Amino acid sequence: MVNSTQPINFSMNGNLSMRTHITFRYQTGLTLIEIMIALLIGVFLIGGILQIFLSTKQTYRTQENLSRLQENGRFAMDFISKDIRMTGYWGCLAASGAGGDITAIFDPGNPDAPEGVTLRGAFTATLTNLTSYPFTDPPALPPPAGITCGMALDNPVVTAAINPLADPNATITYQVGPGNLLQKTTNGQTNDLIEGVENMQILYGEDTDLDGVPNYYVNAGTAGLNMDQVVSIRISFLLHSIDDNVTDQPAPYNYNGTTGIVPPDRRIRRVFTSTIAVRNRIAALTRS
Repeated sequence: MVNSTQPINFSMNGNLSMRTHITFRYQTGLTLIEIMIALLIGVFLIGGILQIFLSTKQTYRTQENLSRLQENGRFAMDFISKDIRMTGYWGCLAASGAGGDITAIFDPGNPDAPEGVTLRGAFTATLTNLTSYPFTDPPALPPPAGITCGMALDNPVVTAAINPLADPNATITYQVGPGNLLQKTTNGQTNDLIEGVENMQILYGEDTDLDGVPNYYVNAGTAGLNMDQVVSIRISFLLHSIDDNVTDQPAPYNYNGTTGIVPPDRRIRRVFTSTIAVRNRIAALTRS
């Protein structure tokens, strides 16, 4: 505090004068109450900023996990769709022991357990399993006269000249492995493809009248299902977000005919379903 004294003159009737001093006090600091009010206002401002930050961060986490979830679903469906469409394709090869190129993997005692499927076709070719042109090492060039890839394998010109064989064990298996990972096993070698795959259910479309169109879709193991007449496969994936605590509370979901399933965590879940035609099966059945 700084004190300042200034003189002031007062006159009464012109004869009497009085001189006095009035002291002015100038304040140069803050009182405790003012400091407390300022701190309270600061707390409100910081709280508002913190709330905006947390809300923005949670929104970002939700969007990021949802984007990754959708991306994983598309990749999973793309991988398995491509190989299902190639099932039963042998190109210019003749499959040794052809048939049975779709094998279901399922648990008869637990219909809700993740399923799988083994596909068979000319996915890979091993030289040790193939003989003569064009799969010798080194290739036998030029090819025998009059033989082209488009010729039927039972053409006498073809059968007399070559013995094209494909590995009957060339298979690809898709199933959900430990840790909710979609696994792809090619000829015994397993690779993890997609994370966050919680379940996979499969329905098989059987063509009973051989017109290339499935008459109905049923689960594997259904009585009367002829796997050799399956012309399409309906895949249903259940995927969850990688991060937990994304939602405010457990989000119920519907899957495999069950509604209102309440999960034990707070992840986002989505169902991806697609129906894939087994193109080579359709072509073979409609020709027969």
